[in-house]
Amino acid sequence: MQPGDIVRSKNGRSGELGLFVGTRTFEASKKNPYAEDYTCAEVMWFERTASNGEAVSTIQSDLIECVYQDDIEAVNEAV
Repeated sequence: MQPGDIVRSKNGRSGELGLFVGTRTFEASKKNPYAEDYTCAEVMWFERTASNGEAVSTIQSDLIECVYQDDIEAVNEAV
């Protein structure tokens, strides 16, 4: 996935679409010896904002998929 790709949520939000912005890594707490850094995707959803009101929200990378041109045309036909 590349920044600028259109993505679809696989997280039960009925195929919600957004713009993949990039990835973000959260550093593990130094207090927990078992903790590891965590990298997730950042997406600007077309029809909502993040729960904190920001335009971009984070989501587990495995909960989104890239939408290809054929898929976009099928969505446009259904609307």
